[in-house]
Amino acid sequence: MSKLFSSDEEVGPEEAHRRAQEAEGGTKAPAKKAPAKKAAAGEHEAAKAAPAAKKTAAAAVPAPRAATHAHEPVQSGSPTHPTVSKGTGKTLEHDQMLTVHILTHVPEHSPREDDPHYHLFEQAKARLKRQGMWKCIIDDDLCDGDPELHHTHVEFSQINQVDEKKIMQALGLHFETDEDFQKWAESPGNLEVLCANHHRAHYGIHVIPGPLWEALRFHKTGTGPAAEFVPASQVEADGAGNGDDEKKPAAAKKAAK
Repeated sequence: MSKLFSSDEEVGPEEAHRRAQEAEGGTKAPAKKAPAKKAAAGEHEAAKAAPAAKKTAAAAVPAPRAATHAHEPVQSGSPTHPTVSKGTGKTLEHDQMLTVHILTHVPEHSPREDDPHYHLFEQAKARLKRQGMWKCIIDDDLCDGDPELHHTHVEFSQINQVDEKKIMQALGLHFETDEDFQKWAESPGNLEVLCANHHRAHYGIHVIPGPLWEALRFHKTGTGPAAEFVPASQVEADGAGNGDDEKKPAAAKKAAK
């Protein structure tokens, strides 16, 4: 490059003047500003690039979790969303707490003992005993307690609240008079023998919703019950306990032993 710019004429008057001043005073030429500008431009570009890098990092998608095996169930801590098997798609066995508050409406009626047809109820009971049929019609491993007579279709307290024509149509019956209907209500056609457990207690038809109790009626011996009645006092007592076994329903505790 020195060969190309070897004379004052070739380098131009400004460069020649600068060289003359250097030769006379020995002063250095002022520093060129181009590098400074270039450095400032570099810093500016770095500042612009920094937010972009930060934004890119924030938008990064987290690594996916390792895939589970097809046979592993999807776990859930809520009884309203029970565990489902990924392999079969079936809902796995689980317990689900159901709280039911029922407001019953009972029409006016005479005391049971004053019912003129009550003797028919007693006669039906005596006849069942004579025929060896005084035992729970369900007769399975969930039975417990003494036999009792249950009004199957119409409860005694609801006799004045039902439509006789609907009963005749549903059950294929025929009542000539209201007296016929009253007699039927206390006859074997409206009575069945249940043990205390299936009537009023733990698996009682009077304390468990109909769809669940119908499953108990046809319950397979050796399998768990479709439902069981747990008094509120027992729920509160179990909730105060610390052990997992204390919180299990009675049927679950019995099966675990």
